[in-house]
Amino acid sequence: MGKIRAAVIGCGKFAEAQHLPNCEWSDKVELYYCSSRSEKGRKTAERFGSEKITADYKDILKDPKVDMVILSVPHDQHMFYIRETLNAGKNVLCEKPMTMTMEEAYEVIKLVRTKGVKLCVDYNRRRSPAMLDLKKNFMAHSDNPKGKARVYTQELNRPLWAEEQRTMVLIRVNDESLTYGGVHIDWKEGGGLIIGEGCHWVDLMSWLIEERPVRIYGSGSTRMNYVLTVEFSNGALGCLFFSAAGSFEYPKELIEIQHRGKIFRSECFVENHYFGLGERTVKTFPLQFDFQPDHGNEGGLAGYLKKIDAMGAEYVKRGVFNYVFPDKGHRGLLNSFAEAIINNTPSPADEIAGMRATYLSLRGMDSIRTGTALPVNTEEWEMYVHM
Repeated sequence: MGKIRAAVIGCGKFAEAQHLPNCEWSDKVELYYCSSRSEKGRKTAERFGSEKITADYKDILKDPKVDMVILSVPHDQHMFYIRETLNAGKNVLCEKPMTMTMEEAYEVIKLVRTKGVKLCVDYNRRRSPAMLDLKKNFMAHSDNPKGKARVYTQELNRPLWAEEQRTMVLIRVNDESLTYGGVHIDWKEGGGLIIGEGCHWVDLMSWLIEERPVRIYGSGSTRMNYVLTVEFSNGALGCLFFSAAGSFEYPKELIEIQHRGKIFRSECFVENHYFGLGERTVKTFPLQFDFQPDHGNEGGLAGYLKKIDAMGAEYVKRGVFNYVFPDKGHRGLLNSFAEAIINNTPSPADEIAGMRATYLSLRGMDSIRTGTALPVNTEEWEMYVHM
């Protein structure tokens, strides 16, 4: 098989920002077919060079040349289009969350296995260059910690306490509520910012630690501001701090892992710092899209901040919003999934990963509503689907 012929259902803002240009960029994917009910969406597809364009998504599902369908539709429509696409025997790349309920997740898993196709959920941070590098370095350290502290150490001869050998993870999300369309907050259509956004980071947390969650506790609001604490089977703790009261004049995401005298820290996918045991490493990562090329060319966090300032100044002066995009892994995930289809290897974020992120999100919401720490039940985390 040569290039994967991809079709996109839904050519709105996110498809225009990511899916369509990523297909255009990829050396493994060809943008073959697009579907949009709006004339604006069809014109967007034309601008990105889609070979075929339709107003009816069913035309895509009938076309035997389509290898993969990218679903870029509202959250509450995911299940409908996943069902339609899988029943047509097409591989699927769907945006997060895969589904809004566990019943739907069960149906997706059964359909994927019955139809013999592949599904990938757009948990893109798994393929961000910054996250791949951070995880590689964290795992190498956790398997064999080396070095010694060079600043201050006391009680050199005692054994490590149990807590000192456990992993601690912090994910801080600085968001700004004015950036959200009402659909994200709508109780039924979007489901709020845990099922709709938090799913990203509970998935990332689980992927980074590679241990089974056993308990989750949430506080705050199931709609916007919240804190989720996840306890893992090896004693690791993960904290997701999500604030919709912040400002996009500062980068959105901070990811930090602490373990056995080392800190692995990433500032919004543009700059990583690894501290401790006598070493400090700083790595910078290029942006995915840069529409402020005259500013911040030193790169890293300092350069990204200058580009954000330039973006804001341009918006105030001209009313034009030329955004700058860190590489959060959208391109990498698309290529990884294309490779999985070509080589018949596992999906980089399959239907089980999609189900588990939905489950942790729903469990966190239940914890907030009840004010109770809740177990991650074995029979739900390890969902059994009879074939």
